[in-house]
Amino acid sequence: MDPLEVIRRMYPWQGPPVARDPLFGLIGIVLSQHTNDKNAWTAEMNLERLYGSAADLAKASVTDIANAIRQAGMQHEKAVIIRELASHELLDGLISRSLSMPWKKARDNLRAIKGVGTKTADVFCMIYLNAPVLPIDVHVKRVSQRLGLTKSRNYDEIQADLHKLVPEDKRKATHLSMIRFGREVCKAREPRCRECPLNSVCLWYLSTAKSQAGLP
Repeated sequence: MDPLEVIRRMYPWQGPPVARDPLFGLIGIVLSQHTNDKNAWTAEMNLERLYGSAADLAKASVTDIANAIRQAGMQHEKAVIIRELASHELLDGLISRSLSMPWKKARDNLRAIKGVGTKTADVFCMIYLNAPVLPIDVHVKRVSQRLGLTKSRNYDEIQADLHKLVPEDKRKATHLSMIRFGREVCKAREPRCRECPLNSVCLWYLSTAKSQAGLP
């Protein structure tokens, strides 16, 4: 049994919507951190309604941006990053220019922006540049570790382990499917182990959860 193929079949990739503007696409990725899709989308639409360009965002105060994105949580921290992104785009068009770069160069340039980490840059490159990369978010990390697909806690090492298992043309679909699986089945708290089609091959279930939960 290939657990990742099972997950892809459970949650087939429909294709994520691509924002018309790469700046707001990157902002959307920032807003999605530590919240659900609905809250991130609401915050992004409100932000774009109030500040529809890099120039508008660069002129806005951090407080005003934070108020606009409150729905997404961690609004002050995210507002600082958003204003930084807008300033970079206004100064030299870095984010827009990244669309015409080799994806690894684009990722390095994005990671040089204060507040943009490897995962955020990877997600942007995956969506906008169709990069053959599998970003490691909290759900992908948890599912990978529980299934025994990796023994590492390090971002780059987990990604390398998954890249060995997942062909380049399936990495985007695998990333998105694993997120849904992690949210709906392999949850951080109260995972639905009884219903999981992978419980017979899940190292975490077999060694830990089963005994702790008193499951057969």
